[in-house]
Amino acid sequence: MRAFVLSVVMLMSAVASAQTPAQGLARPPPPGQPTGPINTQPAPTAPVPGYNNNPQWDYDDYEFPQGFRRQGALVIVERDQLISRLARMEELLAQVSNESGNRRAREALSKIRQEMNGLRADVNNAPDLRVLRRRQGPPPAPPAPPQPQVSPISEPQLQNLMQAIQKESFGDGKLRVLEAAAPTQYFLVPQVMKVLQKFSFGEDKLDAVRLLWPRVLDRENSYQLYQSFSFPAEKEELKKIIGR
Repeated sequence: MRAFVLSVVMLMSAVASAQTPAQGLARPPPPGQPTGPINTQPAPTAPVPGYNNNPQWDYDDYEFPQGFRRQGALVIVERDQLISRLARMEELLAQVSNESGNRRAREALSKIRQEMNGLRADVNNAPDLRVLRRRQGPPPAPPAPPQPQVSPISEPQLQNLMQAIQKESFGDGKLRVLEAAAPTQYFLVPQVMKVLQKFSFGEDKLDAVRLLWPRVLDRENSYQLYQSFSFPAEKEELKKIIGR
């Protein structure tokens, strides 16, 4: 009976030592120390040289062998050492079974041995760490298509436009020419000011700005347009058109 008690104590100690690192539970305080609830937070581990001690990858980032089902945290153990410890525990259980005359005790120990045999089989069949590899991430997003390059109307085209406007005698005709050309071209503020010189009246100039403003590229220079208007009322209307 003494051997039975001693063997059970050794078995419980071995099981506790195997479970504590895997579950990450803090040990109870030693005798004489204040007692309290056991800390269920993972205990801090010492950095392991040569390994990433602050992993940002999850288990799903790795490919496991087919049929492998993860049911908890994965840790690294040394297979030979674990098998050796299991064999030693089995020897102790065999001694207890032989020395114990209690049928229930023998049945309980037999079940423990079956569990240990299953654990040994799991350890033997566990894949080597070297077979694991990181999953390939999603393919990188295709680069964004380049933005279409736009450029202001060329100087020869601007001269042709101004000549076409000049040929019209009235403001309505000049605006029709400008309305036909504006959607196919882009302009700079100095070019808009040249076009405005072909109009005689402030109202026609404001209409011209309304047509060209959506096609202006250098809007940061919009303040220069105020030079093309003489009256405060026209400048105030221009401010509404260009928004500044």
